[in-house]
Amino acid sequence: MHDGSAFYAKQGTTYLIKLVGNIRYTMGCALGDFLDALFARADHDGIVVDLTETQSIDSTSLGLLAKIANFSRGRFGRKTTLFSTNPDVNQVLDTMGFGEIFDIRDSGETISETLRQLAITEPSKDELTRIVFESHQTLSDLNAHNQEAFKDVVENLRAKLDGH
Repeated sequence: MHDGSAFYAKQGTTYLIKLVGNIRYTMGCALGDFLDALFARADHDGIVVDLTETQSIDSTSLGLLAKIANFSRGRFGRKTTLFSTNPDVNQVLDTMGFGEIFDIRDSGETISETLRQLAITEPSKDELTRIVFESHQTLSDLNAHNQEAFKDVVENLRAKLDGH
């Protein structure tokens, strides 16, 4: 199994984010921190996500993608464009209701910009619990199906966070 990697570039006034390989929760803290810093910047007017080389993506990472969509809708008033050509990944995106919050394109377009790799560091247990909770909460907020699917996960993680 190919470990996941995250890349980014700025093209004009748009940030490009490309996720490659198997995208897992262990990348969540680094990706979440990157997104928080990106959201605080005022030097862009859009974000594009490329999943054309993503083999699989877990629910924590999906929650981070939903966070991008929510940010773009709030800041720019439009959906984020997301490229994805893997039928398995597309099925997951469809099941989670991502067609409602993203402009999903499976045309085979890819980001060809020179990308910089995001450094993925080993998160602490507390940081990991926080990002997994926030991601699943974001997914749960998308629709009733996700709310039911992640109800126990969110409650258990909230209890762990409240216990600290």
